[in-house]
Amino acid sequence: MREHPGLDPVRGDIGDPDSLRRCLEGAEAVFHLAGVTKAASRDEYLRVNGRGTEHVASAVAAADERIRKVLLVSSLAVAGPRTAANPAREEDEPGPITWYGESKLLGERLLLERCGHLPWTIVRPPVVYGPFDRDVFLYFKAAASGFVPLLRGGTMELSLVHVEDLTDAILLAGFSPEAHGKSYYVSDGAVHTTRGLADLLRMILGRGAILPVPASLLRAAGLLCDAGARLTGKPALLNGQKVRESLQDGWVCSDERIRKELGYAPRVGIEHGFRSTLAWYRENGWI
Repeated sequence: MREHPGLDPVRGDIGDPDSLRRCLEGAEAVFHLAGVTKAASRDEYLRVNGRGTEHVASAVAAADERIRKVLLVSSLAVAGPRTAANPAREEDEPGPITWYGESKLLGERLLLERCGHLPWTIVRPPVVYGPFDRDVFLYFKAAASGFVPLLRGGTMELSLVHVEDLTDAILLAGFSPEAHGKSYYVSDGAVHTTRGLADLLRMILGRGAILPVPASLLRAAGLLCDAGARLTGKPALLNGQKVRESLQDGWVCSDERIRKELGYAPRVGIEHGFRSTLAWYRENGWI
């Protein structure tokens, strides 16, 4: 990507307002995707996803005579847990239950405080997977080693989106006048269960045993990882916050609005997406 002929990379830091102002020189649109999905503390989530977004928004506001659009990629986590019977919709009140969700909601509010007078759009994806992803990768890695983890007895409901479909949604929302001043959930259009995903991955791999993970074991592992993170100051791959997310009935959203208003149509089905993602991990030596 850095070598793409149409790109001119500029290094910036969302914790450094001066660097952000330099990054925006000559810019007409700002797509803010930077953030953390795991951190060692609540303060770190809020500092990066909340205050970091405030720094971006302040830099945008200072250059608003040039900026014609600002788009923030947030998260389904701001809505809180939802199931297929009651999926998250844009008109619903937020209800985050994790530090990550709180920090993404804070980022949304700070963006609107600073840039609400500009054309803005917020995109809220669910679980994102595909090349370069390191979070869902852990699930693939465990499955490739011979054991496919199964959470909540396989009944947990999830919305997912492949990175290619998310990219399509971001571009639609970023360049469509209809999207100004609105938020959009995005997904692959299906509701998945943890059992269905485990069975699919085992079928693709052609091997592997389903390994039910008891909630008590997951909680204990989260506590141990949290203790390690406090000692080292570094975020753990698994932590109490991730465990809390993993023990909910579901994380489901409706992408009806973005389909109707912007013509969004996901192209990557779950089987093709999982197959191509696994192939990428193998080709690049991750698995």
